[in-house]
Amino acid sequence: MEVRCSACAKVHQFDEGNFGSRDHFDFPCPACGQVIRVVNPKVQPLRLETTRQKVSIVAEEVSPEGRVLRLPENQEFTLKVLEGEEKGTVYPLTKPRTLLGRVNADLLVDDPLASRLHCAIEIGEDGVVLRDLGSTNGTLVNNQPIMTATLAGGSTFRVGGHIFQLLITPKRA
Repeated sequence: MEVRCSACAKVHQFDEGNFGSRDHFDFPCPACGQVIRVVNPKVQPLRLETTRQKVSIVAEEVSPEGRVLRLPENQEFTLKVLEGEEKGTVYPLTKPRTLLGRVNADLLVDDPLASRLHCAIEIGEDGVVLRDLGSTNGTLVNNQPIMTATLAGGSTFRVGGHIFQLLITPKRA
């Protein structure tokens, strides 16, 4: 079976014979050392817990420089992966400020050249801004490292070995 580390997002093969009669097995991730707990699917059936709580949607935020960030009601924003491990994947941007990186980000980038928190996409009434968050290898727009850059629909940018394209479409009724 395949197991993904929650810390570094690396996928590892796990032999189900390691369980024996146990209901779980803990082992260190070979990539980052984080302990991974694997639950024996034959002993522990999958239980889905439902909640009746209403989840609030983040509709408005403020950028570090004080810019009001808000998702326009008439447009949808997505990121399409043009190059990299997840080529062809399309991610919806559902928050006014979306963080990209390897760890603790809204959009996880499985790339050793990406920083833990690499960059942010900030959507406001006055447009979309791509902000590098002090990444080690930089965020590139037109093959140039940027600190901030304004993006339009169809714009591309590089994070490590991945190239992303911002797509802006009218919202479906």
